Amino acid sequence: MRIVSPSLLSKLQDKNQTAANNAEPKMNISLARARSSIMDSSYFTVETIRSKPGIGDISIGLQRLKPYGSPNRIYEIHIDNGIAKTAIREYPDKRREGWKEQFEVGPAISVAICFDGRWERNGRMQWQIVTDKDPYIFYVKPDNKLYYRIWENEEEFLLAENVTKVKAIRGWKSTVVGTDDHGLIAAYIKSDGKVYYRNLCEQEDGKLIWDLERQVAGFSGNAVNLNLFITNDYRTGIIIENSQGRIFWFITSRNWAGMAIASDKIMARSNIKVKFIETTKHRVFKEEKISASINTKVNFLYASSFNKFIEIENIDNGEGDFGKEIIFSVHHDIYDIDVRDFELKDSRDISFIILDIIKIGSKQYKVILLDFNNAIGEVTIRFKGLYGKNEAGNKYDEFEGTFIPINLVPLDIPIPTVEAIWNE
Repeated sequence: MRIVSPSLLSKLQDKNQTAANNAEPKMNISLARARSSIMDSSYFTVETIRSKPGIGDISIGLQRLKPYGSPNRIYEIHIDNGIAKTAIREYPDKRREGWKEQFEVGPAISVAICFDGRWERNGRMQWQIVTDKDPYIFYVKPDNKLYYRIWENEEEFLLAENVTKVKAIRGWKSTVVGTDDHGLIAAYIKSDGKVYYRNLCEQEDGKLIWDLERQVAGFSGNAVNLNLFITNDYRTGIIIENSQGRIFWFITSRNWAGMAIASDKIMARSNIKVKFIETTKHRVFKEEKISASINTKVNFLYASSFNKFIEIENIDNGEGDFGKEIIFSVHHDIYDIDVRDFELKDSRDISFIILDIIKIGSKQYKVILLDFNNAIGEVTIRFKGLYGKNEAGNKYDEFEGTFIPINLVPLDIPIPTVEAIWNE
């Protein structure tokens, strides 16, 4: 199995908690536009989108077909007395046409909208997302099934079940490492009060695939509301409100590779000349003459602390047993590799004993285990960042990948039997 979109969950951590907010909840539906600079409380110009009885969820998405200037159009989805409806508005609205109703999706209890897209740098060297032509819309039907579709394309796809509320956002995507992609994220609350998410990520072959459903494990309360956001330092965040009114923030690690600093290029033609500059010589002991022929070769050592799993799979150990060996490949070779740097756990968080790790090819390694035939569900292999180094001799940061093992044969564990009973 190719692992190219790391689990957001593995990077989520509890960022902050605030005191309970006991104020009565209100619904204020408005559109805010930022002015050119922050001067005072009038920083935002607020415009009401719609106001009528029976308005439920509302969500907007900005279509941007170029990395500069204003967005092209605003897309919107909302619930009107139990029916999901859509609208658009040109931006800027030079003709003052306002919001134009589009189509009805059907009965729904929660909705969200989000554009997929790619980050591009504009002439001011600022990153801006360039979106697809049409957005994704997400809607929870009255039977609590979460569906998505692409705008007015009537072909819908089931994303999750037992859902009560949904939100969506486009997370950061690296412009250098294409598979470093937080993806288009759909986060939702289920009827059990837990928060889950799935993200639509780009794979190495360019295809878009929905990742498996994952729970925000760091949250243990009963969720009643949530929202999503991205930060200016290339993180994605989830905000969750529990039934006591407490707010929890979960923030991912940065996904900034190649984005914080403008890229440079060094180019050379086949005919390369090396020019030596005369240096000042200081006589210390006696005159010396050194003759040497020069053969230059330039190699750049990989010195970043970033690495990630590319492929992970369990294999036959030669005796028909698929529970003893795993092979994996990584983006960059690991030097000074040590078995203590790795751990293997299944979906129950049960660990399995790793006996040895052997390099079998360029960026490819074999893991020898005592036995993991009893592993259940998705298996996670984690590199702890304790010993393994890059070419330049620096340690890598922690990273992990997941895979679904195949052909495992669980070992029978006998039920304990009573050997003797006595009283004293």
